[in-house]
Amino acid sequence: MQRRLLAVLLALSIAPMAQAEDLECRMHSDYHLQMHGQAFVFTRDDGPARRIVLGAGHLYVDGREMKLSADDQQRVNQYEGELRRLLPEARQVAIEGTDIAFTALTEVARGFAANGDSSTVRELEQAHRRLRAQLDRDSAFVFNGDIDAEVIRPVITEFVPEITGAAVKTALSIAFSGDAEKTKAFEARMDRMGKDIDDKVKVRAEALKPLAHSLCQRTQRLDAIEGGLTMRLSDGSPLDLLQTGRENF
Repeated sequence: MQRRLLAVLLALSIAPMAQAEDLECRMHSDYHLQMHGQAFVFTRDDGPARRIVLGAGHLYVDGREMKLSADDQQRVNQYEGELRRLLPEARQVAIEGTDIAFTALTEVARGFAANGDSSTVRELEQAHRRLRAQLDRDSAFVFNGDIDAEVIRPVITEFVPEITGAAVKTALSIAFSGDAEKTKAFEARMDRMGKDIDDKVKVRAEALKPLAHSLCQRTQRLDAIEGGLTMRLSDGSPLDLLQTGRENF
């Protein structure tokens, strides 16, 4: 029963991640993005074009406004428009994705809380609130950080061992008690919890797919628009604010 317990618990814990894989859209940037009013400010520590400002159709590179051809001006306008639509979409996807992950973990923690001890549940809820506050404070957070790698997976790494320990302790206690009825009831409880969480995750993940798909398409359009620019930086290199696709990583 212990092995079965661990397998079910692992499945419950990573279910949101498995669903997120279907929605995955890879995007990378060497720049850190900040909003100054309505302007987008991209900065990096080295290389040409360390500070790029984009706003109201104007493009500044290291303090100098770039002179654009008519075609490039149209592309810059399109890029700015796509970027303005991308950030709220990305924030919505991030909020819903992290809500799914935290919901699953919190339900598992609540299900295995020993003797009514809800400390792990409270800690998970606090971590969830901190992330939501970060998303509310910084509209560009979804651009600058890998939420899965930097936020969700560390939470799983921190809390899953604790949840697993409580679950194994409960399972072993029941197993060594020799009480067949308790064992049967515990397994039934696990099955119900697994089905309930799986159903909730699937419904929400399916509902998220259209928006996530739109977000992926928007990042690809941004990359394509950028790739079409004929303007060049001071060293002759093209503007490269972001890259998409697995081949870039």
